[in-house]
Amino acid sequence: MNSVDPDQAHSLHRDFEEKFERVKRLYFSRDPRHWPCFADAGFRDVSSFRALHLAPHLRLGAYSDGESLARKLQAETDIPEQSRPPDGCPNSMLRFAAAMSKDWENPSSAENVITMPCDPAIYGAMLGTLANANLVYEEYAGMASELEKVVVRQIANLAGYDPDRASGFFTQGGTFCNLYGYLAGIRKSLPEAKHHGMGYTHDYRIINSQGGHYSNITNLSLLGVDIRKRAIRIKISNNNNIDLQDLERQLRACFDVGSVVPAIMLTMGTTDTFAVDPVKAVHDLRNRLCLQYGIDVKPHIHVDSAIGWTMLFFLGYDFDENPLQINGATLAGLRRNVEMFRELRYADSFTVDFQKWGYAPYTSSLVMFADRSDLKFLENDPENFSYFEDELQGHSHLQATIECSRGAAGVFAAYAALNFLGIEGYQVVLAHCLQNADYFRHRLRQLGFAKVIAPENAGPSVGFRLYNPDGVSDAEAEFAVEQHRQPDKEYLERLSANSAFHRQVFLDRGKVGLYTNWVSFIAHTSYDETGRCHRLPGEKAVFLNPATTRRQIDEFIHHILGPNPGQHLHGAGPAA
Repeated sequence: MNSVDPDQAHSLHRDFEEKFERVKRLYFSRDPRHWPCFADAGFRDVSSFRALHLAPHLRLGAYSDGESLARKLQAETDIPEQSRPPDGCPNSMLRFAAAMSKDWENPSSAENVITMPCDPAIYGAMLGTLANANLVYEEYAGMASELEKVVVRQIANLAGYDPDRASGFFTQGGTFCNLYGYLAGIRKSLPEAKHHGMGYTHDYRIINSQGGHYSNITNLSLLGVDIRKRAIRIKISNNNNIDLQDLERQLRACFDVGSVVPAIMLTMGTTDTFAVDPVKAVHDLRNRLCLQYGIDVKPHIHVDSAIGWTMLFFLGYDFDENPLQINGATLAGLRRNVEMFRELRYADSFTVDFQKWGYAPYTSSLVMFADRSDLKFLENDPENFSYFEDELQGHSHLQATIECSRGAAGVFAAYAALNFLGIEGYQVVLAHCLQNADYFRHRLRQLGFAKVIAPENAGPSVGFRLYNPDGVSDAEAEFAVEQHRQPDKEYLERLSANSAFHRQVFLDRGKVGLYTNWVSFIAHTSYDETGRCHRLPGEKAVFLNPATTRRQIDEFIHHILGPNPGQHLHGAGPAA
């Protein structure tokens, strides 16, 4: 069997780099020659300052009169008595606040699932803001509501939904999308909850995964669910995706005692390690058990794909021909992910955050439903909408949405991004990010004292744990010891020492090369007989930023290596 040189597998192809540089130049440059809105004096000044890509601790001092402006901003309390006529000059405080906001254009910015929006999406959002449409009510939206329907059809087609049967609407962030997923299941399975609240007549349990986003729990609290007694959190695998065996056990336990399961919340692309739940397997399990137990109203399967949805752009990619010349390491992982994301069409609903890996500004989020009839379950009583024209009700999502105001800026931003970048443009920028993530994993593995968490997930999020090289010569072996949960004191002290070492290294390093984040739950130990595990902390870098290059990655790795990688906590690791 021929072995593949790891360095060669991660090398960048010249053709790909040329395609990426074109995408970056046309859609991420803030260039007024392509996008005249950036010729505005205020936009130009803010973009020029942010283009300096200064380290966070240098930015305030580098801004003209920055210290004084910061003090003024922090002390300001009064609205001016007199009007100020426009003079064609940017407002100094607005310009300062914008320039000094978090610099997501900085190539080092890789802390979380946030990134710079693309130029066409910014332009689209500006047009949407100018129009000021309210999408809740067709009369207040005009043609903006038709633009929303276009984006819904485009995403339905992309995901494999029937665009004539599917529906969806834009809302305020991924948390609201997931809230609607839960709510659809509750209204279908527990229709009396609309008027009487949760648990009025039926015993119920709502299911989600231990690896899901925190909104999986905060949304349940918002809905009035007794989280301790009515929510079931399913175990996760070593790759942080849902444990199907535990899910089946828990579903059977509910159905055995007649407990209703309104909703199952899955994730395709978790925030910290890009774990992808197997949607079709859960869909088939649900259907099989509902048939076996005679359950007519099936649990609603909602998928939080806020980050991962953009993998749908590769469903039609020719992996054999590889026209973009994506490198071998990334191509293999991307092919695996694409096969999993083909299953998104088995979800009853799913979340799309354009503001994350779709490169639109905040907020631009879409909740999609496979069957538009599910929206009928979300509708509230028509008598509550007496000040709207009866004949216009039903032509928008007025009665089905929580919001009384849904702005259209996110729709305009999403449409502009989709229709200027197109599928190939998205493929290029996404592949650039994934090649960066794979290269970072490769460099971490070379250290010997770094454990990459769930590398098989092959997404943009890279989680890892660093060990003291004075005490750990094999990170993989040490992590295997950590994963095998033990009840003795020595084991717990070992976990604590390893975590303390990495935490101190992270704090001492600061912002060098890549700006990363500390995560309190990046991995976990095995489960004991009661279903408990220890959460293992670690560090993560998320490669959504099109400005990030291998230069920042190499600088980060070089700093970790240093003259003595264990200098921060010499000897703090476990005994050799």
